[in-house]
Amino acid sequence: MGNGATAAGAEARPKRTGGKRRREGGIPFFRWLTQNIVWELFILACIVANAAILGYDAHYGPQNPHNALIEQWNMYFLYIFTAELVLEFFAQGPRKYFKSGWNWFDLIVVGVSYVAVNPAISALRTLRVVRVFRLISAVPQMRRVVEALFSAMPGILATFAILAIVFYIGAVMGTTLFHDEDGFRNLGESALSLFALSQFDGWGDTIARLQPEYPYAWFFVMTFTVVAAFAVLNLFVGVIVEAVQQAPQEEIKEEIEEVQGEVEEIAEAQGDAAVVQQRVLDEIRALRAEIAALRGAPPPSA
Repeated sequence: MGNGATAAGAEARPKRTGGKRRREGGIPFFRWLTQNIVWELFILACIVANAAILGYDAHYGPQNPHNALIEQWNMYFLYIFTAELVLEFFAQGPRKYFKSGWNWFDLIVVGVSYVAVNPAISALRTLRVVRVFRLISAVPQMRRVVEALFSAMPGILATFAILAIVFYIGAVMGTTLFHDEDGFRNLGESALSLFALSQFDGWGDTIARLQPEYPYAWFFVMTFTVVAAFAVLNLFVGVIVEAVQQAPQEEIKEEIEEVQGEVEEIAEAQGDAAVVQQRVLDEIRALRAEIAALRGAPPPSA
C-alpha cells in the first residue's frame, strides 16, 4: 500500500513547465565580496589613481624622477584589475559572466593593457591609458549613459544622414555661388567653411567678406546656419536626451522581470512543498493502515 500511495503522490505532483527560471550563478562568497561597497570603492580608487599616475607620466615624460616607481605601480594596478576579473568570473559563473557586454569590455581593456606593457614597441605605451575606460564600467551611472547612447544609435545615425545631406547641398550651392572666394573654391573647402559656420565660427567675418561681391550672401549664410545649427544639430541633442530618459525605464522593467521570476520560483517551491507534505501524509496513513491490519484491528479512519 505504501508503494501505491507513493505512486499516487507522484501523480499528484505537478509537472514542471519549461518556463524560464532565474538562478544565481557563481560562488556565494565571491559574489558577496565583489558586491561589497568596500570592494567597489577600492576598485574605483585604483582606477582613479592609475589614471592620475598615467597623466603624470605623460606630462613629465619618461625622464621624470619617478618613472621607475610609476612603471612599478602600473603593473600593480594591472594585477589588481586582473584579479578583479577573476573574482567577478567566480562570483557570476561562466554563463552569466560572458553574457554581460560590460564584462567583455573589461576583458578587452585589461587585455590591451597587457599588450601595452611590451617594451619592444614604444608606441604601445599610449595604449595604457585605455585603462581609464574602466571608470565607465565601474560607475553604474556612467554605464547607463553609455547604454543610452548605444540605444539611441539608430536615431543618431539617421540624424547624421540628414545633416550630411544638408551639408552636401550647402557645399554644392556655396561652391556654385562663391566659387572665386577663399573657402568656397571646391566642395571640400565649402564643406569645411559651412561646418565652421554651423559652429558660429567666423560667421560675421564670412558675411562681411562675401557681401561686397555677392549682396545675397547674407541670405545663404543665415539660411544654412539656421537649418544646420538650430534645426538639424539640435536633433542630436533631442535623440540623446530621449534615450537617457528611457534608460531608467528600461532598468525598472528589467528589475520587475527579475522580481517576477523570483516570485514564480517561490510559488513553484511552495507548490512542491505542498505536494511533498501530502505525500508524507499519505505514507503515514498507509503505514497506520498496515500496522492496524497486522494487529487485527479495523483500520483507522482517514
